[in-house]
Amino acid sequence: MRDSVSSILGALALLACLLPVQAGAADPGPELAFMRQTTNVTLLNEGGKYVVVDMKLIPQGGTCRMDKDAMIARVGQGEKPGTTRVRFVGVQVNAGGCPFMTVFDMPDSDYAAAREVFLQMKEEASKKVEEVKKDLGRKWDEVIGNKN
Repeated sequence: MRDSVSSILGALALLACLLPVQAGAADPGPELAFMRQTTNVTLLNEGGKYVVVDMKLIPQGGTCRMDKDAMIARVGQGEKPGTTRVRFVGVQVNAGGCPFMTVFDMPDSDYAAAREVFLQMKEEASKKVEEVKKDLGRKWDEVIGNKN
């Protein structure tokens, strides 16, 4: 339950923070993904980011830990060829992790794999919703407000 609330809040924060960035870009828009493994990343935020949990500043170029299954969003091309620029859109709750809205580059292949994990989970969730709809039958329409 806590993870789904964090995911929803992260997605809303992502939309609020990324829309101005995407307005002038040729990119089709932000995409969500999940980190496939825990790894250290290089923080690219100008001026660095303050980490509330650790009560410290991570300078631009410093490193922090991105945990497995952390929600990230593609925000454009990376600085080097073959990389994708992403932003961490989850909430940090553990010491040593990356702060909210951390920007970093990752290899295109790693991002593609992370995106695939997100799409698989999205598909599984859609299937579960359809199963619940079938199980509830007519009650589903009453629950969501579609009264015929």
